[in-house]
Amino acid sequence: TIANQTSEIAAMGSGAERATEEQLQKNIWKIIWFNGIFSVFSSIAQLGLFDTYLFIMAGNSNTAVGWAESISGLSQIVLAGPAGILTDTCSRSKILNWCVLLAVLAVGTSIAGVGLDNFPIIYASLFVFGAYSAIQNTASFALYSDSIPQGSRAKWLSRVSIVNQIGYGAGPFLSLFLFAYFGNEWKLSVLHVVLIIGFLGMVPANMFLVNLKDAQHEDGGAEASGAYCNLRYARVVPWLICTLDVVSAVGAGMTVKFFPLFFKEDYGLNPGQIQLLFAIYGLSFGFFTWLCEKAAGKIGRVQAGLLFALSGVMCLFLLAYLRWLPSVLVVFVIRGALANAIYPIDRSILMDFVPSSERGRWNAAESISSMSWSGSAVIGGYLMDAYDYRQTFVITAFIYLVSASLRIPLFFLVPRYELPASQQPLISRLVSSEEVQTAVLASTRSRSLQFEL
Repeated sequence: TIANQTSEIAAMGSGAERATEEQLQKNIWKIIWFNGIFSVFSSIAQLGLFDTYLFIMAGNSNTAVGWAESISGLSQIVLAGPAGILTDTCSRSKILNWCVLLAVLAVGTSIAGVGLDNFPIIYASLFVFGAYSAIQNTASFALYSDSIPQGSRAKWLSRVSIVNQIGYGAGPFLSLFLFAYFGNEWKLSVLHVVLIIGFLGMVPANMFLVNLKDAQHEDGGAEASGAYCNLRYARVVPWLICTLDVVSAVGAGMTVKFFPLFFKEDYGLNPGQIQLLFAIYGLSFGFFTWLCEKAAGKIGRVQAGLLFALSGVMCLFLLAYLRWLPSVLVVFVIRGALANAIYPIDRSILMDFVPSSERGRWNAAESISSMSWSGSAVIGGYLMDAYDYRQTFVITAFIYLVSASLRIPLFFLVPRYELPASQQPLISRLVSSEEVQTAVLASTRSRSLQFEL
């Protein structure tokens, strides 16, 4: 159980007050609660409804939506590097305390921009939210990863992702009731109320980030950081994962933000129908993330990632050519679930190959890669205004295919199964031996061999 395993982390490190087992458990559960609640209100205020609001306010312009996404994303890219350095050199718990104040500023600016229908204020709020996301995501994920016992990262990263996706499914359900009460129409007056409720709900969610306990930055061996940090070619793995994420994000930026507009413009769905669709869409993420975790336990993390990535590419090609609405809806939900289910598995691999003292920087690098879709969102907006949505889907599918191909080298670098915490001291002592490194990597073929080390 997590209660038994976290004691190993609490015992590590020296020269500073160590986090207790109970404090590490609180870190994990408070961050999970934050992600669940924040995702509910973020899905109301920052996803499809907000994009549709911008689309209507800009006179039915996809390009305006693309530019808005770019402002938020580019602010995250600019601040991701400083956020990573800050996370690795300062108290991660104190950084998260500061983030609460930044969240209040972002929410206040957003409400002012939406309430006044003022594009300059809205753009300013997007920049502030981008800064908040860059700092909060980097610090909270590094602290969460530090608090998880080795050998359990895939499981606990999947769990926080599942909670996150359930929140993104629950948010549209709440929006559905709000539209039923205030009016199921694409009117700015209705959108104002729903969006402001979403923004306000983000503030109490951030209270879960207060008074967390810093987990020790452990630099004294493999058991104190990533399980495979000292393996030959270990430094290649984080670069590969970030590169394939960049490629995926470029494709996603051209398409993902425009899905609500695709269904509104091509099929005439009303606000309630789109919220119901995205509720099912978000909840399916949680189920498929659970499936991906189970598949990774059976066939390996890299293998499961490639399987889900290629399946998602096939669904996107289908989405470009299908016309019958029921089949389009089914393929749309499955495609999104397959694509998002891979994320926690990739993150668990990344954290296993970097030491704790560098997790802030690598989380920042991951943020830069995931936010690289901000530039392509502008391109996607222009393409959709100039041509149509489906042609852009095809272009995105080919980009995703390139990203999936970058997973192939990981087959030869990443052990198939996670290293149990009980075996880490042995690997720490022997990892300099080339024969042992070969044996560890050979576990990509045999679960039993891994347990024999």
